[in-house]
Amino acid sequence: MPRFAWSGAFTVFALVGTACGDPCGDAEDRSVALSELPCEMTNADGVWESHPLPPIADEDEECYWLEFRGCSKYEIAHPLGRVPTLVVGYTSFDQDGSFSTVGSGNSFVVQEASASTVTIRNAQNQFFYLRLVLE
Repeated sequence: MPRFAWSGAFTVFALVGTACGDPCGDAEDRSVALSELPCEMTNADGVWESHPLPPIADEDEECYWLEFRGCSKYEIAHPLGRVPTLVVGYTSFDQDGSFSTVGSGNSFVVQEASASTVTIRNAQNQFFYLRLVLE
């Protein structure tokens, strides 16, 4: 009888494990062109921002932060013309960036920086909105 109990328990465990599916089912690896960031700006000190800080009015919907899907890699274009010395990402659960925090850990991983792009990864299975600042 114990052999059947272990066999049954293993079968149940296997079925439950496969029922959970892929935790990264909504992953998205993509390139983000500057044309997709209509509110991007570079200030007088040469600091580039992909999106403004909150508050963002509802009529400025095109300025909402970039969707940053879980388990995804984004290659984001920038106009600096040089490799940035500082890459900072802010993440929020709200598209207008309210209640944001500096991205850290595996929710904001810098993979590569060049004179025209920065490649970042959200290695968590968590959906965020993203603001990128390069210096």
